[in-house]
Amino acid sequence: MKRWIFENLGLKLWALAIAVGLWAYVGSRQVYMERRVIPLEFRDMPAGVTLDSGVKTSIPVVLTGRTENFKELDRDELKAVVSLKSYLPGQREMTVHPKVVPLPTGIKADLSDLAVPLAPVKDPKTKKGK
Repeated sequence: MKRWIFENLGLKLWALAIAVGLWAYVGSRQVYMERRVIPLEFRDMPAGVTLDSGVKTSIPVVLTGRTENFKELDRDELKAVVSLKSYLPGQREMTVHPKVVPLPTGIKADLSDLAVPLAPVKDPKTKKGK
């Protein structure tokens, strides 16, 4: 029995040191994932167009990053920003990709594209859209 323990002792200690080093490295690279629902903010609204009444006001997001990066994250200030700058006249729906702000370095936000329903602004005199 002693022979099995002490035979190649140097190699066994070296293997143990490598195993502990790998365990410490993998443990330090832990990835944290958090699912949240954050509010939507629409920017660059084109003239003569308004958001349809059925538009979403919040969107689900998956945040991933190292645990220590989440300490810098202010969850109450997170919002998804959507720009309607690429609107084409007559378009009734736009597919856009929201951007999460403010997002600290080292945290990635995973969002899906969003279909934004649009409606023409109604003229109060004629009760018709422009």
